[in-house]
Amino acid sequence: MTKTKLLLPFLFLASTLQTAAYNDHRGRKTDSLEAVLASGRQLTDEERMAAYKNLMWGYLNTNGERSALYARKAIALSYAHDWQNSRVDALRILGMIAYGSCDYDTALGHYQQAVAITDSMAASGKYDQKTIDDSYSSLYGSIGNLYNMQDKAHLAIAYYQKALPIFERHQWLESTSILYHNVGELYETMGNYAEAKRNFEQALSYGRRSADSLLVAMSCKGLAKACISLSDYDQAEELAAEAYAYYRHHTIEENGDYLTTLCNLARVQLKGRHDLARATAYAHEALLAMGDETGAEQRADVYNLHAELSIERRQWQQAKDYALRALAADSIESIDDQGSRVLLAMACAELGETQQVRQLIVQIYEGMETQATEHYQSGLSQMEVLYETEKRRAEATQQQQENEQLRREKQWFLWGGILTALLLLLLALFFLQLWLGIRLKRKSALMQARLDGEVGERIRLSRDLHDRLGGVLTALRQQLTPPSSPFSQVCGDVIATPQSTPQSTPRALALTDEAIREMRNVAHHLLPDSLRRHGLRTALRDYCQTMPRVSFAFLGEERHIRHEEAIYCIVYELVNNAVKSSGAQHISVQLIIEPAYTAINVSDDGNGALCNDAIAAQPAGSGLRNIRERVEAIGGTIDVLARPGQGTEVNIELKHQP
Repeated sequence: MTKTKLLLPFLFLASTLQTAAYNDHRGRKTDSLEAVLASGRQLTDEERMAAYKNLMWGYLNTNGERSALYARKAIALSYAHDWQNSRVDALRILGMIAYGSCDYDTALGHYQQAVAITDSMAASGKYDQKTIDDSYSSLYGSIGNLYNMQDKAHLAIAYYQKALPIFERHQWLESTSILYHNVGELYETMGNYAEAKRNFEQALSYGRRSADSLLVAMSCKGLAKACISLSDYDQAEELAAEAYAYYRHHTIEENGDYLTTLCNLARVQLKGRHDLARATAYAHEALLAMGDETGAEQRADVYNLHAELSIERRQWQQAKDYALRALAADSIESIDDQGSRVLLAMACAELGETQQVRQLIVQIYEGMETQATEHYQSGLSQMEVLYETEKRRAEATQQQQENEQLRREKQWFLWGGILTALLLLLLALFFLQLWLGIRLKRKSALMQARLDGEVGERIRLSRDLHDRLGGVLTALRQQLTPPSSPFSQVCGDVIATPQSTPQSTPRALALTDEAIREMRNVAHHLLPDSLRRHGLRTALRDYCQTMPRVSFAFLGEERHIRHEEAIYCIVYELVNNAVKSSGAQHISVQLIIEPAYTAINVSDDGNGALCNDAIAAQPAGSGLRNIRERVEAIGGTIDVLARPGQGTEVNIELKHQP
């Protein structure tokens, strides 16, 4: 946008009766003309005026003071013969010089004076229509560009639209293309993407007809951005690729437009194609292309793009860093800053920085409210300027229509600003809740899958121990049993007693029997069948009875509850940890089942191993952290009290769903 604004002044001042594009008069021989004026040679007023005009145009881009000097001489001379056209040219020069110095009020005064003179020229009938059109179109375009630089979009569009019909009528292709491009950018800043697209399409059409590759690239860039905003990713990708083909060969002189094009390509891949790799490649190219000459707006856009990509990759800290860099890139508060704050809020939410998220939401709301008010006041001021300007040139019968239009514009700005602020606030809250919800669901789903896997593994191990190892131990017991023993035959002749067996000892038989009993206990306690048949109370009671120094107590009503397998596994792990790590003399397990909740208490009188993370350091599945995650996955809460030398107490509570 900056490039267009800088180009337009010279484009408009160059319009002549024969041509309207890119002749900025720098080829005029200022030295020889000044020598003629200083020679003392007698010149006619026509010759002197011609010299003044050539000198004011010739010095325009190299020496503003001398250009202004000859413009004033031309104005003074014009009054002698009422040369209004020459006076208009000189006032345009003075306006251009003030414009270049950012003295916008002075520039506007010169332009408006030139418009009033052009009105007189049109009324006099002494000038042909093409001369009048050339003067009006150049002045309207210059005034529109002046308001464009001051971000007064409504005034800029109003004057551009006055110039456009004249440009189109005379087929001044380059001027028409740039003017439509500027109007498209202004509508884009106002959020009217459909109107922006329509103007960019016109700009592209005239740019192609002019065969100017820069104008074509500019129009493709703007149209691609509008298409992305309208979710037309196919057309956006084609246009952005065409713009990229030009800008990648002009990365220095067209740095801002080059970066914008790369951001367009990246967002097409990210939003439209879901191709994260290609989007990242374009974003990386944009980051590398930034330099000292890069404008704040483009710099912030590149950083915002990287924040969006980091969020897509779930790299929350990196997303936060890029969003902060985007906010720091441009010191002027704008609507784009609210987008950066939304990205920052999303990243902070994932990082658990709730206080920062609250502050950002407040900033987004207050920022949008302030901007809505400022836009309303600015729009109101611009409408008033347009109204006063048109009122001076309009008939009394048109005044009522202008008042009604102004009233509608005020109402539109008021409600539009309020709705925009509310919409962005709701959008920020929606994305915050969305990301928090996704994060919680994924964590719960992962832990539930782990619990389901653990239960399944326990069932498999129990079955394997009973079916495989149990069969082997039983066969070994039979091999050790003397032939006269009742175990010498197996049903179905699966295992036959050998003809001769080694001398078995009572010690070997006792060890084998003990191994069979222990195997059955382990297989049973991994996930006992009594849990499915009789419920949690019976399963925990049976398990605790088999463990040394472990007591069990129950209160409440004996019935099946949700997540019995998961609760059994959790208590199983807690008891085993206490037996192995705490050195306790006594371990107590209490189960309470009430209509509203289930509570479990596991306590010991050991060394308080949990206080020094001894359990947390054990392999996955037996650590305190894993136990805590299991409890949270089934919707419960866990509280651990562990003191060195004073034992450990773990309380778990699960509320029942109605």
